[in-house]
Amino acid sequence: MMIRMKLSIDPDACTGCEDCTQTCPSLFKMGNNWIAEVVHPEVPGELQEQARDTAKLCQFEAIRIED
Repeated sequence: MMIRMKLSIDPDACTGCEDCTQTCPSLFKMGNNWIAEVVHPEVPGELQEQARDTAKLCQFEAIRIED
């Protein structure tokens, strides 16, 4: 059974650097006011490893993973 992973962005921590949107456009996009948004709040199993890797890349720790 695949663990359900939830993904979110802390809008107070996000600076709009676009690292997540460039690294993983299947999960992240730029939203209003240059704050990243999550494309799939509940991450499909095949993208979970990519979600974790992208969260580690975020120098501002704005990507939140809950599983």
